[in-house]
Amino acid sequence: MKRLTTLLLPVAAILLCMLPCGCVDEESTLGVNLVDSTTLYNGQTATLTADRALSVRDDSLLTTNYSFGIIGNYNDATFGRVSSILYTQIALDQNTATINLESNIIDSVVLSLTRSTLYPDSTATYNFHFEVMHLAEPLDTSYYSTDALPVDPAGLYFDGDVRVSPTDTVIRLKLDNSIASILNQSASADEFARNAKGLRIRLTDAGDEGMLGINFDATKTCLTVYHRYDPADTVDAVYTFLMGTGTSRFTQFVHDYTGSTTGGADSLDGSTALYLEPLGGYNILLSFNNAVRAFAEAHPTAILHHAELLMPVTYTGRQPDRILALSKKSEGNDVYIDDLIDIYTLAGFDGTYDEARGCFRLRVTQHVQGMLRQKSDPGTLLVLNSRRSDACRTIIGGSASADPVRIEITYSE
Repeated sequence: MKRLTTLLLPVAAILLCMLPCGCVDEESTLGVNLVDSTTLYNGQTATLTADRALSVRDDSLLTTNYSFGIIGNYNDATFGRVSSILYTQIALDQNTATINLESNIIDSVVLSLTRSTLYPDSTATYNFHFEVMHLAEPLDTSYYSTDALPVDPAGLYFDGDVRVSPTDTVIRLKLDNSIASILNQSASADEFARNAKGLRIRLTDAGDEGMLGINFDATKTCLTVYHRYDPADTVDAVYTFLMGTGTSRFTQFVHDYTGSTTGGADSLDGSTALYLEPLGGYNILLSFNNAVRAFAEAHPTAILHHAELLMPVTYTGRQPDRILALSKKSEGNDVYIDDLIDIYTLAGFDGTYDEARGCFRLRVTQHVQGMLRQKSDPGTLLVLNSRRSDACRTIIGGSASADPVRIEITYSE
């Protein structure tokens, strides 16, 4: 009997634990991310169409000190040619106040760049022709995508082909030893940066066409110096200079729209097509002013449950990672729409590409609520999330096209 009781006790305990489970009826968010956000709401639907749509040049793009950058050249019939050039300091480690390499023997110097992306084909191998030159003046604090710095024609530190494959995580360039003349210094951190000035790094047309993304936050993006303290030394010491985080740097974007579809105009009518081009190319400006006013007047007591901006794609190349939206302000300080605050936490398509529907989708519920309250739309600006570091571009259906850019809303009253 004692043995039977011992066996039954665990079974009874398990049954007791299971009893409450069958009675619980609490709501849960489990599985919400697996459901299309538009199916979570009941009510009537309406579509708001844009009464104004333009592609506008992104001519004031700040590119200073971002975590990711890009170098290279690319050309297509729609957007023309774009080149991206990197300007960067050579800096001491942030915890280092001074340096003394003045009398050291520098045997070799290696520039390392951590790859983040390859464009246009992320699976291809490229033979890029790198050129690394000494800047003729030090970097300042703030630069835009149209800015450039002069180079010292005598300071050519690298000029050659480098094979870059999709499996390469770090690209290493062995620089000409003439760079030792700017590294053999005894100076403070600020003095060294001013004296060394910096480097211009670009890909020339002597190699394959393509774009190379660079991760500046990676510790392997750096300048490594192998040196000896004495001619008799048989083993090199190693000194690492910063080329990413902790340095001043910026990228310059040069566009040539000769013969392209867009032509490089400051603004393009968006009734048939709208262009989103990164690297200082084109943004999209929309206004739903007439549709917002008409809906607000026809449905003054409407309760808005969900609103989604649909951006049908007509471009067949690689799609950008995300489209963001900003609300235009009369004082000129455009701000991201309120919905983007929760972009990474709520369910749905928040500016990403929905391959099944062939469009980008962005939740704009709070943004539309604000427009309905004021019965007007001062304008919505669409930009590419990675427009400073990724060459992916796209074309959106225009406001009067068969499949136009539009806002679909779900409401009740």
